[in-house]
Amino acid sequence: MNVFIIPSWYPHRCHPLEGIFVLEQAVALGELRQDWKIAVSLWGQGQGRVALSHLARSPLCLIDALHSPSSSEREVRGNVVEFMTRAFSWNEKLLNGNREGILEANRQNLARAIRRFGRIDLIHGHVSYPAGWVAMRLCEETRLPYVVTEHMGPFPLQVYESPNGSLKSFIRLPLLRADARIAVSPALCDRVASFGIPRPEYVPNVIDERLYTIGADEPASRFTFFTLGGMQPVKGFPDLLQAISQFVRGLSAEDRARVEFRLGGYGPYLRAYQDQCRRLDLDPWVVWLGFLSREEARREFHRCHCYALASHHESFGVVLVEAMASGKPVIATRCGGPDALVTPENGILVEVGRPDQLAEAMKAMFHGEKQYDPRLIRETCLREFSRGVVVKRLEQIYLRTLQPTDGARPVPGR
Repeated sequence: MNVFIIPSWYPHRCHPLEGIFVLEQAVALGELRQDWKIAVSLWGQGQGRVALSHLARSPLCLIDALHSPSSSEREVRGNVVEFMTRAFSWNEKLLNGNREGILEANRQNLARAIRRFGRIDLIHGHVSYPAGWVAMRLCEETRLPYVVTEHMGPFPLQVYESPNGSLKSFIRLPLLRADARIAVSPALCDRVASFGIPRPEYVPNVIDERLYTIGADEPASRFTFFTLGGMQPVKGFPDLLQAISQFVRGLSAEDRARVEFRLGGYGPYLRAYQDQCRRLDLDPWVVWLGFLSREEARREFHRCHCYALASHHESFGVVLVEAMASGKPVIATRCGGPDALVTPENGILVEVGRPDQLAEAMKAMFHGEKQYDPRLIRETCLREFSRGVVVKRLEQIYLRTLQPTDGARPVPGR
């Protein structure tokens, strides 16, 4: 089987973890199905976004895009190849954000993938817009079947919702017309279906379980809570800092010396959150780690005692699964994806925007962490989120999509 993957988000130099779940899924497909060919279609996602906010956040991104080759190919591994044709994007209010230019870039990438692999059997778009919209348009031209995986959180983003609360057509139609729909959490499946779209199938994001083990690193001497996320309001860092303050103030002087919070990530609100930390007099207990590579994050998962997530919304929650794959219990908010990930066997769920509940969960974890079985946490995690499990579920959807039915589109090359 040869699959043409279109990501809406993808890693690049300025944001190396943006959309990395798509790259990791493509690599997993290629490694576990070595007779498949996987093409990843790129036009400079994120990097070629022309916007003042983007320039303020990452001034080098657009410069990089302007000076990089207009087209290229890169082997990620032998049967996984990235095809790049440069296209820029901007605000949807101006010429639809260059949708047609993005479509043309993907059209060229598809032609190059066919020349290299001989055929493409299926298109898989990640996020209904722009990737799902591009997949729909390519399907109209080629009669290839297409699948859309929805990752958007919250769904839909405000800019994609009409004043009457309905989905704008360029979001709704790609989901309606897809041969199969996937969402990365049960909560997101329900949310998409609430707009009159056939309910997607639940297939979680994949993690590489080989990177996370139990006992790979000695836990820190102090009881350590670890948090990793973009420094922006949706990740709930102000709530987390308030909860840390309440938790620490409730400890004895002896116990205060035994606890530490390690916060990883970067973003536009980092300085504001550090200022809040100082105002709350939390500097003795909070360590700001900044940007973490995957290897650095892996070490933090291994050395912590508990992972804490205070987000206001998560479509999935990869960080929780990475913590569980490391055998660590978690604290998380009921913010979408985590609702189906956290159980009494692996952690504690609290309500969104409730620092008092977060503080109580921290207290319960600090005094009762040993009640959680690291091996059970990891084994349960791998039964649902390991590469083999997720790739098998995707394969089943792909094969079902390719089965001929009455009135079905012919599938070129088969």
